[in-house]
Amino acid sequence: MLFFISFWFGRFDISPKTVFDIFLSKIGLVTPYWEETLETVVLNVRLPRIIIASLVGGALSVSGASYQTLFKNPMVSPDILGVSAGAGFGAALAMVQNAGWLQIQISALIFGIVAVMTAALIGYIFARQEITIMVLSGIVVSAFFQALLSIIKTIADTEQALPSITFWLMGSMGRTTNKDIFIMLPALILSITILFIFRHQINTLSAGEDEAKTLGVNVALVKAIVIVTSTLMTVVSVSMCGIIGWVGMIVPHMARMLVGANYAKIISSSFVIGALFLLFIDDIVRTVPGVELPLGVLTALIGTPVFVLLLSKVRKGWI
Repeated sequence: MLFFISFWFGRFDISPKTVFDIFLSKIGLVTPYWEETLETVVLNVRLPRIIIASLVGGALSVSGASYQTLFKNPMVSPDILGVSAGAGFGAALAMVQNAGWLQIQISALIFGIVAVMTAALIGYIFARQEITIMVLSGIVVSAFFQALLSIIKTIADTEQALPSITFWLMGSMGRTTNKDIFIMLPALILSITILFIFRHQINTLSAGEDEAKTLGVNVALVKAIVIVTSTLMTVVSVSMCGIIGWVGMIVPHMARMLVGANYAKIISSSFVIGALFLLFIDDIVRTVPGVELPLGVLTALIGTPVFVLLLSKVRKGWI
């Protein structure tokens, strides 16, 4: 229901009937009676934005749920291995060179992957499969790319490049297109399918590595699968719409409260809740007249008080 309601929000006032008729006209059931501009807004602006918002919200939530299960830590978020910092630097680097939107996305995607691979390599060299060292490696890599990003922002043109970099870093769905759907969807379907196939092994691993090994689980393989698939979903999401915080940390807890600790149920419910949550936030953004608020600002405003509540839960123990 929220998916269809979202078509009604935006700077162009389009009635619900017109929205439905535009879609029906594509299968020959309605003769067009509206201006061509309205059809362009519905099909080429709002449709990709709504779909991408849903996919990104679901992807970040599933990624967060997977990382939290793997690290057995409720404070873990999808950018724990430096994805956001690396992607942010890549996007900023492209913006200062006046690159197009596609080049910005590709640069963000590449540097996000580079950041994660660097963190994983550091963790492997110094501690092989030790999860704690990998987390610390992610923090180090994130700090490194944040420093590089600061340099880029310092030398960027203050009239054009710097405002674009700042706005992108706060997250936005404003530049999504239908082409982005065909980039996002395959990565998301592949990642979630793989995670679902290994759901039982991941469930077992969440009880402890020793128990998992005793039951015949290939711990190293399962860890690699969770990290690679979760990272893929995160880096593609960030390359599409910038850095959107809190969604991947908070939504898995909502899902866990609803369905319990079963991993298969957590990822499915996390995807649905995350998709609805981010779509709802984006609808709020589009209702503000005259200016488009960054998504990251609103998700932080909601995520901060939830985080405070989360702290009390952590002190009591987390499953």
